Amino acid sequence: MEDPNAITSVEWNNIHNFLKWFWIYLPIVLTFGLTLLTAHAIIPSLVNTGQLPESTQKLRIPLTGVAVVLFAAGVVILILGINAQLDVKGIYDRLLI
Repeated sequence: MEDPNAITSVEWNNIHNFLKWFWIYLPIVLTFGLTLLTAHAIIPSLVNTGQLPESTQKLRIPLTGVAVVLFAAGVVILILGINAQLDVKGIYDRLLI
């Protein structure tokens, strides 16, 4: 394996794009997890214990819809991030040292 070459402005831009998609992906995935957890674990549990009224169960459908949209957005952002990572891989072809 050869030593990596000096990084040009185009390669810095590729690194920027990869990191941008990575930092957009992180909050989407965390929000997806919290939304799904709330819709399918927290709300039913609190309704069953009587701490929330039965009408709160109606919130589960919209929260699940939001989770589906976040999942789709996460898939798109992940694909864009993988494509950006392939550009970064041109600088140094080993991901792990």
